[in-house]
Amino acid sequence: MHDEFAKIEWLKTRFELDGDSRKAVVGIGDDAAVIDFGHRPTIVTVDTQVEGVHFRRDLISCRALGYRAVIAAVSDVWAMAAMPSASVTALTLPAGFSDEQFRELIEGIAEGASETGAQVIGGNLSQGPSLSVTTTVFGLPAAESVTREGGGLGDSVYVTGTLGSAALGLGVLEAAASDLDQAAAFIERWRRPPTHGHAAQALAVLATAAVDVSDGCLQDLQHLCTASGVGATLHADAIPTAPGYQATCEALGLDPLLLALTGGEDYELMFTAPESPEADADRPNGFPSLLVEPCCAALVVELGRTTRF
Repeated sequence: MHDEFAKIEWLKTRFELDGDSRKAVVGIGDDAAVIDFGHRPTIVTVDTQVEGVHFRRDLISCRALGYRAVIAAVSDVWAMAAMPSASVTALTLPAGFSDEQFRELIEGIAEGASETGAQVIGGNLSQGPSLSVTTTVFGLPAAESVTREGGGLGDSVYVTGTLGSAALGLGVLEAAASDLDQAAAFIERWRRPPTHGHAAQALAVLATAAVDVSDGCLQDLQHLCTASGVGATLHADAIPTAPGYQATCEALGLDPLLLALTGGEDYELMFTAPESPEADADRPNGFPSLLVEPCCAALVVELGRTTRF
């Protein structure tokens, strides 16, 4: 099981063997879990940022890392059409990590928590070979929780912003090409992901299924389609990208389309919604259409049903 997603499927099957799961409304395999404690469903998710895997300390400040870690975790809650209410943070600090660096990291975490409503209420400190930040976020659904499973035939697929910008920002940093025109905007996009609290509330009204774009457009669309038992037609020229994206990619020798499809870490929200005049009228301004079916209004097409676990 070398593939991350194969491991997740195995874990899902393994832990379903352990008996009573009546409190778990949504379990392993979605952006977050939903637990019913008898009063109101609670959303729970966890995300880890590990030095050398998710970031290099020479490319991001401790403050920006703390902020980014919170947004990466909270994004899963927003994808469930929920609002974050609290968080706990576990930090592994390497030898030589100074008090100043520690305070900067905490200030970044505090900024992200304040901006999103995920108040830090506890956590854990430990020492280890490299820096890691693990963030657990709790949230409450705005209405019904939205999962990856509800996408239906004829739904349109939307995304809350541009794709590929974060991966391009990282590419700029790794190439030491910050002097390129508009490079600063893409670097900032990687270091400080967008927030989507208002969009999450809109998902509760509009969306049939949703996922956050952390693994990349194609990978996350596949997650959504697999969970919903549908396929999708994707038109490359409809993918929204930021101003200057094409030129910056070309300057670095990167394939703009490939990066937008597979780059990851955009932390946008991708969701399905019925294609109808009502949906168009209610849809929040600024949601660019991601999928276009030229022959009809149905933007999600059936490529074959998949087996549900």
